[in-house]
Amino acid sequence: MKYNYDYSQTLWMKLFMAKPDFPNRKSEVFFTFEQALDVIKTVDAITQGIKKIVYLVGWQGLGHDDCYPEMEKINVFLKRECDATASESLFWLFEEAKKYNTVVSFHGNIADEYGDNESHAAIVAANAVANGLDGKPAVIEIFNGRNAYKISYKQFWESGIFKKLFDRFVAATPVRESGTVHLDNFCIAESLNPRTDVNEENDARNKILDYIASLGIDVTSEYTYRELPLRADSPGHPIRKLYSQLGDLPVGDGCDAPIHALGRIAASWWESNMTMEDCMSIPPEVYCGRLTDRNQLAVFYPALHGEDIWMRHGKDRAKWVPEFTRDFCLGQLPYTYLNRYERLRFEDNPELGEKRYTVYFSDGVMSRAADGVIEKNGAVLKSGGDALLPVDLTDTVFIAYSTDGKSGEWDIPDAKFTKANVYEITMDGNRFVETAEIKNGKVRLAVKAGQALAIKAENI
Repeated sequence: MKYNYDYSQTLWMKLFMAKPDFPNRKSEVFFTFEQALDVIKTVDAITQGIKKIVYLVGWQGLGHDDCYPEMEKINVFLKRECDATASESLFWLFEEAKKYNTVVSFHGNIADEYGDNESHAAIVAANAVANGLDGKPAVIEIFNGRNAYKISYKQFWESGIFKKLFDRFVAATPVRESGTVHLDNFCIAESLNPRTDVNEENDARNKILDYIASLGIDVTSEYTYRELPLRADSPGHPIRKLYSQLGDLPVGDGCDAPIHALGRIAASWWESNMTMEDCMSIPPEVYCGRLTDRNQLAVFYPALHGEDIWMRHGKDRAKWVPEFTRDFCLGQLPYTYLNRYERLRFEDNPELGEKRYTVYFSDGVMSRAADGVIEKNGAVLKSGGDALLPVDLTDTVFIAYSTDGKSGEWDIPDAKFTKANVYEITMDGNRFVETAEIKNGKVRLAVKAGQALAIKAENI
């Protein structure tokens, strides 16, 4: 499968827009479409114009966890005052974001279904939700105070309902031009009556993914899916209550099934059920994301989520920019840098706990979790809270960051230039600081605590 984006080298995030207030038939709004552009502008300034994808959460219906699997109703509470419709505002945001090196796309869900949807009766009639032994739709979870059912992909696909609903989503949004969509919680739900098994459900999910790909759209998702019969991808998943109708349930360690949809789902936010051997053998450009196992996270580094930062701090840039900048410099940049290189071997020292691994990559690159060091042929690119790394594959822009402050020589072995302009990175853009020379793969910098400096080739 060839994807539209290399997610191992792209900053892809979520932005939580709204959640439903059903009693009052309105949204609790966190960001409007107009306010989302303010976030996108600031992120572009901090990240020095690298390629980004922002998946909007709660852009549909009255907000997050409304309407699914229907995804064509655009949230009217997010529109700009100057626009006639929410659709007009959404397409405006999509076009404006391009100016800031950002693709706007959508967080969606075709695994959950709600009883008050227009399509509910047709979905139930087609047995396209997971039923209990009594043949009736099983309530799996409660979202926003409403019963939530799980889609049975086999009947969802074979009935033609999936294509009908997804085509309406494509017609209502610019998702086809964005070339990517995030489909959350895309786990398998086996139906007990009529009975479907995990293989049938997986085959149908693959057909759904292949149809989306035929439209030129990549899929990212929430988890790593490796289901076995009558076992959800997590032992605590609420679907196990449905399965328990059949008696005792199978048990396992979560890693004893194949990774389903590998090569069809490009990336996942929470790479649960990934072994260290998986991490070493699966190239990041085939499948990547944010590792759930903290031992792995400490050595491969986390993809920047974004959404959690904005949910904690809201719209106040003075509050969210410092945390975002730190996580970008000490998480995302090491993550994309290490993803450049082939993973050769690893050492395991269990006595170190969550910092047990050291990984060796091609071209003399090494990542050691014990002290947060990344080296290239002996040159130190990151040590604890200090890092100097390239922002992308061009190696023309680097960012230095220090948690506590650091002055003196910094290693910069990947620089292909000898003179650079140095800028302080701010929420409103770069502020020129000085011109610096690069000699023998080193540059002298004075970085204050919590400060990020951009080092740019002089003539770019």
